[in-house]
Amino acid sequence: MTWNIEFYRKIDGDCPIEEWLDQLNDKHAAKVLRSVQLLNEYGPGLGMPHVENIVDQIRCLRVKQGSAIFRILFFTFTDRKLILLNGFTKKTPKTPPREIERAIRYRDDFIMQQAKVKDGGEGDE
Repeated sequence: MTWNIEFYRKIDGDCPIEEWLDQLNDKHAAKVLRSVQLLNEYGPGLGMPHVENIVDQIRCLRVKQGSAIFRILFFTFTDRKLILLNGFTKKTPKTPPREIERAIRYRDDFIMQQAKVKDGGEGDE
């Protein structure tokens, strides 16, 4: 059974994953999208070396193309849904704290947006 992949969107409609993918060259983007396809098929149980736990239910999809190393941070939501939060080109041995903090912020925003939808909309404006 496959998983559902969804890209996180900010409240203004911007999509950090799409913006990041657009910056990659075609070869790198194709490799990243192939890894996303594997994640779609097998879910977070894909395990190492493809998926690792980072912190606070944030996981990392690990992608390597030649000497280039890419990461996509994501989390598991309800109904076998994986929310891809942000991506980056890895240039240091450890995942940069700012990328983890960004992923946590995006995850919390996604959950808040879903709660608003569940409660019937954007509010009383």
